[in-house]
Amino acid sequence: MIVTLLFLFSVIYVVMILLFAGAAATSKARPDEGYRPCVSVIIAARNEEEQIGACLDSIVALNYPQELLDIILVDDRSTDRTSEIVNRYTGNHAHIRMLRIGAESEFPPGKTNAVMSAVDISRGEILMLTDADCRVPPKWVENTVTYYSDPSVGVVAGFTSLVGESWFDEMQALDWFVLFSVAAATTRLGIPVTAVGTNLSVRRAAYDSVGGYRKIPFSVTEDYALFHAVTASGKWKARLPMDPDTLVQSTPCNDVKQLYNQKKRWFTGGRGMDAKSLLIFAFPYMFNVLLLLGVFLSPWWAVSLAIATKLVVDFLLCLPAALSFRRTSLLFVYPLFEIYYYMYVLIFPALVMFRSEITWKDRTFRN
Repeated sequence: MIVTLLFLFSVIYVVMILLFAGAAATSKARPDEGYRPCVSVIIAARNEEEQIGACLDSIVALNYPQELLDIILVDDRSTDRTSEIVNRYTGNHAHIRMLRIGAESEFPPGKTNAVMSAVDISRGEILMLTDADCRVPPKWVENTVTYYSDPSVGVVAGFTSLVGESWFDEMQALDWFVLFSVAAATTRLGIPVTAVGTNLSVRRAAYDSVGGYRKIPFSVTEDYALFHAVTASGKWKARLPMDPDTLVQSTPCNDVKQLYNQKKRWFTGGRGMDAKSLLIFAFPYMFNVLLLLGVFLSPWWAVSLAIATKLVVDFLLCLPAALSFRRTSLLFVYPLFEIYYYMYVLIFPALVMFRSEITWKDRTFRN
């Protein structure tokens, strides 16, 4: 029985991952490059004195008409030099302004309130979001907005590359490429499941049509909540292209504890997924459980073949992003990544099933 299940799951997994790899690789299809709407770029920052300067340097270098740019940096009650650093930029660049959050909001709390407050005072037809520890490419706005030339598109996300030198950094970078590839593939296939706020944009009309963050149920992953609300409404299409010109760079977690908290927050926020999205992520989880059981309950040749099959197709899923973004050096950490990937996919779903309290940026939330 276990051998038959291993065979069936392996076949389904191969088909699923190859379909995802192909869909992700073909997700870039940029439309009208002459589309030039007014764009508001929103960056929420809380105690980001070490990163905010590099972030704003990249914002200043954007290749987009300044009269069509509205840059809002939200100081979310920072206690360090964040606002002091931002003031240097607002004084020299008329299209950059700062919004200070005074008191903690009861609803929505945390970063969600910071982003919502910025949207309230923004003037762009397109709202673009990134984080204070990110650097955006010069063509980030110019090329992202082209996907909005289709009036039915309500939300556009993009890939993020983690930049670091250690094997721990590169393992995380490969992990992000895999996760973004699955997100790009499912969006390409018409079943969008998620996006990340390091590189996310939404049409204001789409944001307003779902009631904005005042109407969206609170989530510790506010970016996913917004993406899901827009795509689940049935009124708007989504795009998540594997586009090098919209690739945002960010920093990896510094240590295992920080990485653990990040994954816990993501998995906890993902508990609100719809049935289709859950199925997409549940099948790999069940396959991982089956492989573990197979080590003890099936002949060695059967589980070895299933594990080898998984290793090969997972590698193929890594390839499109590594090649497209010229990060093939990440493939050298693939063996370590696969061990890490297997462990967290196996452990975290069970972990967050019983615990919903999250500590992030020195604040505690319950999802």
